Amino acid sequence: MKKSIKVLCLILALLAVFMLGWRVMPKVWPSIKQNIVYPILPQLKPEVTPAVTPEPYHPKSDSVFGETVSTSDSVIYYFYKDYCPYCRELEPLTAGLPKQITLPDGTASNVKLICLNKVEEDIFKIITDYYETYEVPAERQYVPAMVIGDRYLYLKTEIVGQLMEALAAGEGLKTPLLDGAQRVQE
Repeated sequence: MKKSIKVLCLILALLAVFMLGWRVMPKVWPSIKQNIVYPILPQLKPEVTPAVTPEPYHPKSDSVFGETVSTSDSVIYYFYKDYCPYCRELEPLTAGLPKQITLPDGTASNVKLICLNKVEEDIFKIITDYYETYEVPAERQYVPAMVIGDRYLYLKTEIVGQLMEALAAGEGLKTPLLDGAQRVQE
């Protein structure tokens, strides 16, 4: 008997919505579903699937922050965040960087991509010091970004468009070392 009253209420509610018109329906239907339909017919309630958290992103790099850098090494700093989808889009570029490049004067230079995760507190301090020292505008202090020589490349368009050109031109030889170290003579 109790279920038939609930079904009757559901039919009356649907009839009322129909009579009110289709313009009112989108506004009242969520409330009707939640308060009338789902209690009577719980099998109609959609299952809530938990949000999928992506694996943290860590770009591939053969070099680490603080390692010895030679005067003939081409250094590129890559500022990223481990949860940044735009940084993840640069994976083909970072993974495909050559290990060595021939400079315009014919000499060979080892390419050192040093990846700095801006989420890490000590790295964040180093990156913000770089922003202050080189007067990077506040609107460009986000990731992804790369430093090569005196160039600060920001977002995918700039990075993809200018990184290889700067690397081939020997800009990586002039990249300032962010750990305060000096380049060593080979």
